[in-house]
Amino acid sequence: MQSLAAITLQPAAVASLVGYLVLIAGAAWAGGSSVAFLTLGHRRMQVLLSFTGGVMLGVGLLHLLPHAYLEFGRRIDTTVAWVLAGFFLMFLLERAFHGHAHHSADGSHGCGHDHASDHAHSHAHAAAVGSGPWAWCGAFAGLALHSLADGAALAASVGADGDHGDSLLAGFATFLAIVLHKPFDSGIIATLMIKAGASGGTRRLVNGAYALVVPLGAILFMASLRVAGGHQSTVLGAALAMAAGAFLCIAAADLLPEVEFHSHDRLLLTAALALGISAAWAIVVMEHSSHAHAAHAGAGGGHAHD
Repeated sequence: MQSLAAITLQPAAVASLVGYLVLIAGAAWAGGSSVAFLTLGHRRMQVLLSFTGGVMLGVGLLHLLPHAYLEFGRRIDTTVAWVLAGFFLMFLLERAFHGHAHHSADGSHGCGHDHASDHAHSHAHAAAVGSGPWAWCGAFAGLALHSLADGAALAASVGADGDHGDSLLAGFATFLAIVLHKPFDSGIIATLMIKAGASGGTRRLVNGAYALVVPLGAILFMASLRVAGGHQSTVLGAALAMAAGAFLCIAAADLLPEVEFHSHDRLLLTAALALGISAAWAIVVMEHSSHAHAAHAGAGGGHAHD
């Protein structure tokens, strides 16, 4: 197996990672600039969130976890320990900053239908979270830390996939899970800033800064790998496993409850969740097929990896 430092210098891996980071930054900027999800309507936004939850759940279990397992030398106990650490750290982050209070920004007061009492309580609680004039600072801090972790997860995923050959789909599953989520997150920050009366210039500055956090996370992670030396596989395995745990936490604690709370649309939201999981599975299958093709081509040309 090649060292990750060599792998990440390959043109295909570099091009994939740079392209993903540009698209993610653009999605984050667009979400914060237009606050586009406010125009989706309540039902459409819940469907999209359910689909995103399915993608994150599928990517965490089907993509990140198996890669971490391989990087740790097929040591399941070590892998699961890091997954649990990632889950718990993201749980603490969510509780400390309330970073994903999607309910506070979905126009819930104009839903046009009655909710169950626990659902109404969820809306009321989320609204209270974002009621202070500086609430956006907490949201920005929490989501920025989350985005740094996303950048590290994406870089680790591209590096791990690149270890199987020069695949154009390297890291695509992780990219999809991240890029689907970023417009909502940046939109939450923008919405809270509008509620706080922040100026347009301040909102643009904060939105631009947030759009660059995922690329910064990827750069910091790649720099840490160069410092790690012979421990690169351990660092990569830990990053992938913690990313899997973080994805599971976000899906289970933040996105998937949408399916339960919105009982009036339970079939539609469950279908969206299933579609998201299916999309993650399909991407993983395509990546595996691409890896097998790359390995065959490499063997035929005398360039197979050790």
